[in-house]
Amino acid sequence: MTQEVLESIISVALRAGNFVRHHFECGEFDVSEKKDSHDLVTNIDKESQKIIQEELRYRFPDIPIIGEEDKSVRKKDHAFIIDPIDGTLNFVKKIPFFSVSIGYWENNIPLCGIVYDPLRNDIFYARMNHGAYLNGKRLKLSNKDSNNHRVLASDWGHKPVLYKKNIQVMQRLLINNSFLFRFMGCASLAICYVGAGIVDGYWHYNLSPWDMAAGVLIAQEAGASLTKINGDDFELWGQSVLAIVPDLKIKFIKLLEQQ
Repeated sequence: MTQEVLESIISVALRAGNFVRHHFECGEFDVSEKKDSHDLVTNIDKESQKIIQEELRYRFPDIPIIGEEDKSVRKKDHAFIIDPIDGTLNFVKKIPFFSVSIGYWENNIPLCGIVYDPLRNDIFYARMNHGAYLNGKRLKLSNKDSNNHRVLASDWGHKPVLYKKNIQVMQRLLINNSFLFRFMGCASLAICYVGAGIVDGYWHYNLSPWDMAAGVLIAQEAGASLTKINGDDFELWGQSVLAIVPDLKIKFIKLLEQQ
């Protein structure tokens, strides 16, 4: 069944992504705020989620759906977990880095996921124990340890209390080695970029399940290490994530413990 689910979520993500891309290019959308001035939502987020929900309910009427734009969210033992636009602020500000993300989980285990970048037409997808792919090409991280030009990525999130933590992390990493940093604005794509070897690690202190549901499986199936920031087992509803190439994991966590 998971192959059927994967094919379906790829199809619906492409449909929603094409809708999102059209409105990004023509600039026709309305913007409002959620809880603070940095957490935005557009009518395109809501319409994209509607496209995804209607199609998935038609194909899989017995599987619950959890979406970012739902009025209330409750944890389910199995569900599609969707982000109709991950990186809404990027979308609004015309920064070309956002995605449509759909993951399918059962009993806290990711079974398949798709992260679609509609501007680059990049399709990241994975099925548990069947590998991760980018546009049909299998992703597999190299075991080769390269210390040159290590790029680590993160995002600030929406809680100012976490800004200081991120600054402290970067200070410790800069003191101990010459890392480069990027702040992405789209967690699902950034986590996929770890699996693709584009960045060497991504951390975040406060993410929602829909930010991670698809990307973590893709990165893990490609060979990345996936944990909470402190190194504990990853938990979809646990907020924090550390996706990193395996040879950097212990060093990164030890530096965090020094805070």
